[in-house]
Amino acid sequence: MDVRGKKGMILGGFGLVGMAVCRRLAIEGVAELVVTSLKEQEALKACDSLKKEFPGITFTPAWGDLFVRTTFKDDARAEVLSDPEKRRTFIRDMLDPLIPEVIERITLHAQIVEHQPYFVVDCVNTATGIAYQDLYEQSEKVLDSLDRHRNEPVDDDLVKIVEDLISSLNAPQLVRHIQILHNALIDGNCRGYLKIGTTGTGGMGLNIPYTHSEDRPSRVLLTKNAMGGAQTLMLFLMARTPLQNDDGTIREIFVKEIKPAATIAWKAVRAGEIRKRGVAFPRFNMPVESALPLGSSISTRETEGPWSRDGDDTLRSVYIDTGENGIFSEGEFTAITEVGQMEFVTPEEIAQQVAWELMGGNSGHDVIGALDAAVLEPTYRAGVLRQVALDKLRQVKKKWEEDGADLDESVAFELLGPPRLTKLLHEANLIRHAYKTMRAASMAGPDQIAEACQSVLGRHEKLRSAILSVGVPILMPDGQTYLRGPNILIPHHAVQTDFEVSDATLDNWTKSGWVDLRPSNMKRWLGWFDKILRQKDERPADDTSSRYDFDETYFDPDDEINPGKMAGWIFINIDKGKRVKR
Repeated sequence: MDVRGKKGMILGGFGLVGMAVCRRLAIEGVAELVVTSLKEQEALKACDSLKKEFPGITFTPAWGDLFVRTTFKDDARAEVLSDPEKRRTFIRDMLDPLIPEVIERITLHAQIVEHQPYFVVDCVNTATGIAYQDLYEQSEKVLDSLDRHRNEPVDDDLVKIVEDLISSLNAPQLVRHIQILHNALIDGNCRGYLKIGTTGTGGMGLNIPYTHSEDRPSRVLLTKNAMGGAQTLMLFLMARTPLQNDDGTIREIFVKEIKPAATIAWKAVRAGEIRKRGVAFPRFNMPVESALPLGSSISTRETEGPWSRDGDDTLRSVYIDTGENGIFSEGEFTAITEVGQMEFVTPEEIAQQVAWELMGGNSGHDVIGALDAAVLEPTYRAGVLRQVALDKLRQVKKKWEEDGADLDESVAFELLGPPRLTKLLHEANLIRHAYKTMRAASMAGPDQIAEACQSVLGRHEKLRSAILSVGVPILMPDGQTYLRGPNILIPHHAVQTDFEVSDATLDNWTKSGWVDLRPSNMKRWLGWFDKILRQKDERPADDTSSRYDFDETYFDPDDEINPGKMAGWIFINIDKGKRVKR
């Protein structure tokens, strides 16, 4: 990728690594950088500083919490979670089905779509932000509150504590973030995304001495590590997700991650007031002669005692500022960077790796590329044995039937999922029963196919039962009546079991997991058959090369319809679910 003259977006651009990346890319000749930060003043300050260094480049500030809807982006997270209505909205945005309305209202999506960057470099420490909401502490609060409210009516305090726990669930937050990010890159016409990730432990193992509690390492720190690893694997999936255009071509986009495995330092060396989460340490003192006797218990919070507050004085010292990683004393910095501890890497070195990867170089530190190289892909042996397995299935079926067994057709058991696969396999099988070949089916009209499939269901009780027994309903050709068993897979909700029927909901259900015998769906199948035949006919007759995945006989219109082949073709060509790496 040539970044010269291009627009980029740096998420977390005010931070230690973010500013270094901005400077490095400015040197490489970008035309514009959109610099985002949590707070407005941070984004403005970063852009003002960069403009002074690089007056020929445009720096555009953007700000707000990327993980919430735009109407909450300037609110502190604590403020959002303290308001009952906002808290419930935050939870619903995290857990509701992923529909365009949910995607488009989240700040991350809105900012990427608004600015349309050519590439995005993500310097936000996502894993830390999610893990440090401390699911464990919230869980303890819920368990304590449940014990206190046992056999009592639920009150607002209990509701808040439970909703705070749901709000801190880390996996759903990370999953929703990746979903929003993926859609934002598509809708924002981006060509590349590079993440600055984290190991969660500065490259150290389970023996890391730097922790948040008496545990070593703490559960919170391990959660940060788990989130960093989970994010990497989801980016691995993003990198294997082609942005397939309607004409079948693939839109070029890359996904990379650089994962520093050391402390990142430093931003500045300063002297002044020492603050924790923005709050200064008030200075307390206690005379030696006032030492308290140890009793049988001790409280971690007391409002009164023999200690005294030294006026308005606060802790002040010299410190090293490591940006979003906080400030360290001389002793802390010496310990953490000691050889054999976390040691450290500078933000400028990280920025150099970013530039190399963006511009097509190989830094050797892209963990997504490393995973691609390390995973065990499909093998030649398995490809050869695939047909052996299919042949054995048919041989076993023939033997059992010769011995008098009355087997169900091996079409779909709804064990692989999703229900859409089961629906497609059974629809293809019904058309196979009715017409046998694609050519014969293509000569009929949608109404005829619908009636023929209904007739097949009427004659084959066992086939009909096999569909209904796995939870897949059958919508009849009239669109007004349906067949079902006791359980239905689609629609699905964890609590709700009754759903309103409308044209819109019915169309969604039939697409997701109902066998649909309406003529409108049979027209869709005719379109698919026609597309398959055109793909075959458009292939050069004299082309005997390795250009195509399948030869001209794979989808012979006069061969019996193979439901599995049809479902695979639909997933690749219609649902855009093609595998691109192997």
